[in-house]
Formats: sequence, structure tokens, C-alpha cells
Amino acid sequence: MKTAFSDHHVLADLLMDLQMAMQDCDVWECETPSDEALLSLEPFCIDTMRFEQWLRFVMIERFKTMLATGSDLPVRCHISPMAEEAFKDKPNVKVHHIVTCLNRIDQHLSGTL
Repeated sequence: MKTAFSDHHVLADLLMDLQMAMQDCDVWECETPSDEALLSLEPFCIDTMRFEQWLRFVMIERFKTMLATGSDLPVRCHISPMAEEAFKDKPNVKVHHIVTCLNRIDQHLSGTL
């Protein structure tokens, strides 16, 4: 139980870092997706929303729910490559910070951090 508790706290810190990186890159203040957009079955809801919307309103919200309820966290995660592609038109230094945050989340959930 102690490990799960610790893993949850680490993820909470990593999500806060991601939020700050997204704010710094000006991709945090994005339009709230419609209820229909949230029903997408495609990876990253790529057919119904922009990647920053998916990060903020799907991924981060799901993780927050898991943290709040003490649910088991995923044991595999690989999100950072999608961020590199989705944000290729943004300033490289700022995108690098987002990708670094997502790499840390990927590594933490995959047990390689």
C-alpha cells in the first residue's frame, strides 16, 4: 500500500509539472471540447480534438480521478512522441519542457523512472 500511495504522489507532482509546462507553452488555455468530442474512440481523440485539449481535458482529468479515488494507475504509458508531433509548430524550448514532463510520466507509469 505504501508504494501505491507514493506512486500516486509522484504522479500528482508530475501532472503539476505538465500543467506548468503547458501554461508556459500557451497550450493550457484551450477550448473545452464538446461532450460529443469526449466520446471519441480514437487514440488521443485525434478525430475530435486538438492534442492539448486531449492532454488537459482527458488525460489529466482521468489521472486526477484515479488519484482522488486511489485507483490503480496504468502500468504502461507512451505519450511523449505524440506531443513532439502535435507541438512541432511551437517554440522548441517550450515544447521540449512539455515532452520532458510527458517522458517523466511515461517512465513513472511504466516503472522505468
